Amino acid sequence: MKYYIIAGEASGDLHGSNLMKGLKASDSSAEFRFWGGDLMAAQGGTLVRHYKETAVMGFVEVLMSLDKITKNLKLCKKDLLEYKPDILILIDYPGFNFRIAKFAKENNIIVFYYISPKVWAWKEGRVKNLKRDVDRLFIIFPFEIEYFKKWGINAIYNGNPLLDSTAGHPVHKESENEFRERNNIDERPIIGLLAGSRVMEINYLLPRMVKLEKNFPDYQFLLAGAPSIDSSIYNKHLKSSNIKLLTGETYGILKHSKATVLSSGTASLEAALLDAPQVVCYGGNEISYRIAKLLIKVKFISLVNLILDRPVVKELVQHDCTPAEITKELKKLLSKGQREKLIKKYSKLRDILGGEGASVKVAKSMIEEYNKMIDSRRFCKIINTPLGLLKLTCDKDSLTEVTYLQSKNNNEHNENHPVLAEAEKQFKEYFANQRKSFDLPVKPDGTEFQRKVWDELSRIPYGKVKTYGEVAKLIGTKDANRAVGMACKMNPLLIVVPCHRVLGAHNKLTGFNIGIDKKSFLLEHEKAYQSEEQNLFN
Repeated sequence: MKYYIIAGEASGDLHGSNLMKGLKASDSSAEFRFWGGDLMAAQGGTLVRHYKETAVMGFVEVLMSLDKITKNLKLCKKDLLEYKPDILILIDYPGFNFRIAKFAKENNIIVFYYISPKVWAWKEGRVKNLKRDVDRLFIIFPFEIEYFKKWGINAIYNGNPLLDSTAGHPVHKESENEFRERNNIDERPIIGLLAGSRVMEINYLLPRMVKLEKNFPDYQFLLAGAPSIDSSIYNKHLKSSNIKLLTGETYGILKHSKATVLSSGTASLEAALLDAPQVVCYGGNEISYRIAKLLIKVKFISLVNLILDRPVVKELVQHDCTPAEITKELKKLLSKGQREKLIKKYSKLRDILGGEGASVKVAKSMIEEYNKMIDSRRFCKIINTPLGLLKLTCDKDSLTEVTYLQSKNNNEHNENHPVLAEAEKQFKEYFANQRKSFDLPVKPDGTEFQRKVWDELSRIPYGKVKTYGEVAKLIGTKDANRAVGMACKMNPLLIVVPCHRVLGAHNKLTGFNIGIDKKSFLLEHEKAYQSEEQNLFN
């Protein structure tokens, strides 16, 4: 299948790459086109935009980047229509992805959302967008199951992919001494710093982190550089510092640190899964912060605290995010016995999240859900015929219904599908006296008896008729005239399965589901009465 995936941040790139790996394992013909990063690119496919060109954080910052966002949206919509994916998979990144979901839905593209936007935290009204524009929602936190259920959304939970990312990482095969030697680090204990993956976060948090160094002279500070951020962004803050910048070593830093100071978000959960003591920091533009404070509804900013539903790790937000406060909390973490206490609480977190293998499970689940949708999906088209309006309905490969309409509903939209196109062509030929039988793949839904009757009706030649009694005899139930009549009435494939060619005893023109006048019209059209001893309409 063809997958179009959109991830707009570093964490989305990580989860996207693991998902792609799972999809390839379950779908040998998988093809990818995506917005993401280096990790997703390593899985193959075509990278349309790197997340370093799309990531924007904060209300004021978004306003300043509107032109760039608008251009990216335009590009994405055009690219999506040209690629024609089987599934569009959106990974978090709500500001952009909600707009794309709406566009995709309007263009009959199946939309799966992986890693739900945190609508339970703020801007809850967006749940309506999820319900309207998303076909399947795949979540990564167990507490979200009940939350979305109350909104009428049956979200699918298969575990948290970070368990896979952390458990399967090469960092576990390397000792602390090997890590130090490879990165040329001295023997002092390590304090890890994670300032975020967006420039705005880094510019806010890193100056505060740099001031910690003088308070811990016996420790080595290591700063985890995000792969998408140019080193110059970090270096301008590190000019008079001995803090060592290491790019691509985030998990190594977390694993071997005595304590960490990090930005809120995915890093908090990653730190917990690697047993790293942490102080979680959040801050930014003052206007953005004040707006967020009015809108955000949750008690905590750290995923660890949110999942455990209690304050396990310390959070320092905006005005509390000062070098003095961070220093105070770091000293607590570094005191004797604190690490062991925290690690014990982290084990509870793992129990709640479930076991490993989430990415593979999600990939399999996506393919299963897609197949269910395709099997149940119906495409419709209304055509104008001499008989009146006919509504044609098909599934992925067969015509399932032909129904007569008294009038057209303005909400009905014609859809393009090869089966519908061929059916319309054959109906035109039928009414133009150029076709006497239909050659279409059909899948009428009915009981075993009904299908038996419909099969027999399909054998009545053009221009000929049979009685209900004759049809009953042919299917081996000679006394079932009434049941045959009911089966004709329930025929879902008007004209294609020619129930209009069945008459009452002595060739009497009897009831027809859409009216005797319509039955007369069809028999007149086929000149069926001419082959009978008497005119059927007398």
